[in-house]
Amino acid sequence: VGIQSQPTSHGGGSGVAITALCLTGEGELRRVVAIDARSTVHTFRWPPPPGRAPPIASSRRLCSTQLPVSDASKSACTALLCGGDGGRGVAVVTGGHWDGALVLSSEAGRTLKVVLQHTRTITCIALATQGTHLLTGAADTSVVLWSISPPQTPKHHAQPIYLRSLRGHVREITAVALSADIGLAASGAADGCVLLHTWHNGLLIRSVAHPSAAPVAHLHIAGIPARLVIGSAVAGDDALHVFTFSGQRLSSIRMLGGVRSTVLSSDSRLLIVGGVSGALGAWRLDDSTLATQFETAGAAVSCAVVASNELLIGTQEGQLAAYAIDPEVVYGSPTRDAAVWAHNADRPRS
Repeated sequence: VGIQSQPTSHGGGSGVAITALCLTGEGELRRVVAIDARSTVHTFRWPPPPGRAPPIASSRRLCSTQLPVSDASKSACTALLCGGDGGRGVAVVTGGHWDGALVLSSEAGRTLKVVLQHTRTITCIALATQGTHLLTGAADTSVVLWSISPPQTPKHHAQPIYLRSLRGHVREITAVALSADIGLAASGAADGCVLLHTWHNGLLIRSVAHPSAAPVAHLHIAGIPARLVIGSAVAGDDALHVFTFSGQRLSSIRMLGGVRSTVLSSDSRLLIVGGVSGALGAWRLDDSTLATQFETAGAAVSCAVVASNELLIGTQEGQLAAYAIDPEVVYGSPTRDAAVWAHNADRPRS
């Protein structure tokens, strides 16, 4: 089916949930940066030697003032920004602090920047694919769009710059999403209400409700197939609902045992869903069909990231697993660039 069902590698579990992951570097410098529920940043050389756990290059504890919350809530308000620390390292972006602060930290645990814009705790963070924009939602019902200023020299670090507030919610924000392809921002609240705003002027263009009016935990904007994916925070809920941007509900994607984590592929055409029971599957968003069912991860899939043709997941038990993705079969073309793919599709056939 185009996606390798067997994981290419596993890391030994630490027993602490992984809350965020990223792949960075090239060739011999390629590595995985992971942060766990105890705010410890781990760096692994990648890929690991065959049959062995990935060797740990470093492990540093952040000086964190995050409030005690569930692992899923901590994952929602944590993001990793590649190249954010001097253009080489990975910056850790966190919310969940008692004073509503947005905090950037280095891999080594040093606090780089603290920005105050929300009046209450930041509950969720979304980072645009290119790392140029950031969206935060908070318990004060506010949603803030930031631009990310890249480091000017190796001695500097990325800077979040306030752009605008997106308004309209009346309950605590529980999930946010960004799409750089079409310039849209989505925010979901504890009352199940999802609002769509434009980036450039903050215009509210659509309101969509979760079918059960449940608190929103999973939220994605898929730009190429023009889909909005909404899932709830209710324990055991196994459904993710797919909508058009006009608010029409198209279908529901179901994960047996309940949904734990979700991630879009870099071109937003594939939705990876990790389950509470460790089940892992991939769905095509243009028609909501199942692309493949992976081998179980053995524990709840707490986070995932797609980089190029590789899927990397972290589990509730602190394990890492990687899967290879074949775009020729999954997407019907070896080219994953949407513009090139569309151009080739429109060419007359001989």
